[in-house]
Amino acid sequence: IIDMPETQEPAQLLVEYLSLLPKGKVLDVAMGKGRNALYLASNCFEVVGLEKDKEAIEVCLTEAKRLALNIDIRCVDLEDLQSYQIEKSAYDVVICFYYLQRNLIPSMKAALKPGGFILYDTFLIDQHIKTGHPRHREFCFEHNELLRFFIDFRILYYREGQDPKGTYKASLVALKPV
Repeated sequence: IIDMPETQEPAQLLVEYLSLLPKGKVLDVAMGKGRNALYLASNCFEVVGLEKDKEAIEVCLTEAKRLALNIDIRCVDLEDLQSYQIEKSAYDVVICFYYLQRNLIPSMKAALKPGGFILYDTFLIDQHIKTGHPRHREFCFEHNELLRFFIDFRILYYREGQDPKGTYKASLVALKPV
């Protein structure tokens, strides 16, 4: 396992499903400081990371260099769908953790090759209602909303509720039809 600070540990959902993922090209949407991108690169995946925050990108690049890992990082504003188009049918896996932009989901689905996997894990509306975080309700999925977005995929795993740390999340692992 790669040596990273605790806050940089890969997402549990990704760790649990790593062995099912086809080795190949992965798109990490809103990768932040790259905890999941670094983990995937260290497990022989070809990773493309999308992120707007230049400081977060620098953290990831520094860590990737230290670990001798190659990650293709693209500094993009995901809220401006005109400025950056995600390549269609280009990825074996798409991951998105703690980011929600509903109008981006069709592009994420289209980015997957047939038979490709998506792992999506982010806040559920209960998190906003019970804790006030995230501040804006629209940054949380409503009940069953994530499931409805991927109802045309083969659902391998779906869960809504509190994780062991007490965070209310919606989590999904699904397979794009061939």
